[in-house]
Amino acid sequence: MKHATIRLTSNGPTDLRLCNQPATEMAVDRAAWRDGALYRAGRIAGVPVLMRARSLTADEIEFQVRPADEIPLPDEATIATALRRKFSLDLDLPAFYQFIETHPQLQSMPVRQRGLRPILKDSLLEALWLAVMDQQVNVAFADRLKRRFLDAYGQCYQLDGLDLWLLPTVEQIAALEPHALHPMQFTRNRSGFIIGLARRFLAEPHWEALQGPDDEVVRELCRLNGVGPWTAEYGAMVGLGLTDTFPAADIGLLEAVQRLFDLPKRPTPEQVRQLGRDWSPWRGLITFYLWHQYEMED
Repeated sequence: MKHATIRLTSNGPTDLRLCNQPATEMAVDRAAWRDGALYRAGRIAGVPVLMRARSLTADEIEFQVRPADEIPLPDEATIATALRRKFSLDLDLPAFYQFIETHPQLQSMPVRQRGLRPILKDSLLEALWLAVMDQQVNVAFADRLKRRFLDAYGQCYQLDGLDLWLLPTVEQIAALEPHALHPMQFTRNRSGFIIGLARRFLAEPHWEALQGPDDEVVRELCRLNGVGPWTAEYGAMVGLGLTDTFPAADIGLLEAVQRLFDLPKRPTPEQVRQLGRDWSPWRGLITFYLWHQYEMED
């Protein structure tokens, strides 16, 4: 196929503008919005594609998908499955909203964020790469690292006058030596982790298909070099779409919880885990909503 137009229904409301805003999206992706439409580059079954999404109703989206290069598109069923995953269309937001109605501190979240869904990365590896770039730095510096990484090894396409960026392939990064990333202000450890993850995933692709309870997936990811609890929890959230990971040590979450419970000082990670002990099985999605609420308030 040269292009595909597919209409898909989400499980509950979807607000594409909200989905485009969270800091879990790269700055270059947040800029890919025009005239009520969200744009992305991505890979579907290994084929680089350009996507344009526009809401038709509160729960129906029209996707226009075209190949980024000369490679034909996969079949329509494969495209639809990939889009449902990437845009979290099967995420049961009605059940989530019903759940948070039973928690007084959380009841205001859907008012301004109704229809917010995570846009997942094309692979778990991409999510872990981006998480490593976010480790122990502020958002502005992490954005600079990601942009330098894209400029050096990514691919930029144009659609409707917008720049759409595709992260490099695992093969591209696995072939590098760590010193290649140093001129972009990647530390020695950060460079080694990113390249090491690419080589590990290339040699053992089963990592992309991790399954099981969220806590078990996080423990398995922590076996990877350079992946600690926060990186594993964040990577599983935006790479696998898990909804019960709980990055309790995240500064943004700590500050959001401080505001949420009107605490006199920032809580410790252990205190956050205690305060959120009744949020399962939605701890990850609640975290995502709190991050976004915190960004909106600032």
